[in-house]
Amino acid sequence: MNSTQFECIFWDFGGVFTGSPFYATDNYSKQLGIETQELTKLVLGYGLEDGEHHWHKLERGEISLKHATKEIISSVENSGIKGFEIRDFFKSIGGASNTTAAMFNAVRRFKEMGLAQYILSNNIREFSSSWKSMLPENLFDGIIDSSEVGARKPNPEIFALALQVSGLPAAKTVFLDDYPEHVTVASSLGIKSIHVGPNPLDAVSELESLLINEI
Repeated sequence: MNSTQFECIFWDFGGVFTGSPFYATDNYSKQLGIETQELTKLVLGYGLEDGEHHWHKLERGEISLKHATKEIISSVENSGIKGFEIRDFFKSIGGASNTTAAMFNAVRRFKEMGLAQYILSNNIREFSSSWKSMLPENLFDGIIDSSEVGARKPNPEIFALALQVSGLPAAKTVFLDDYPEHVTVASSLGIKSIHVGPNPLDAVSELESLLINEI
């Protein structure tokens, strides 16, 4: 039974249940002789305003992965980086991490407490079946996928949609994400937000402390 003020948790997927491009690509970035932040900006458009970057369009479902990949490779090559391979970039992020099972177990604990839980993810249509197949059956109450709803974090529109789906006001919800800007925007909307660092289990501990203190 849930006796805290919070009734719902919104979870990012990549970087929370899998490797994060903001941490997991460090070694690959070093191989290319570029800072991780600069590489993720070139490839994924993180650090840029939500707009016309090819990956932003892809995450909003506006263009295909094939189109985006062509633009990514061109952008990286034009920046003077040699040896970039798109497959190696995504391989460095990987799928399940060494904390994935423990993260899903945490979701189960919160489910037993009576908390509704949703995935709130910037993702792409072409990856849909692979990443969604990683989710244990009936563990989450729903998924808000940017490529399906036509809006991506950090646009407030997708957070408003998530609240609409949950049927709850912002003050009743918690959000976890590995990208600081997403956390900042969600917080500005009244959603209690937690930044997920290199070890997602640290964020789980913070969430558990938050919930215990609210009892």
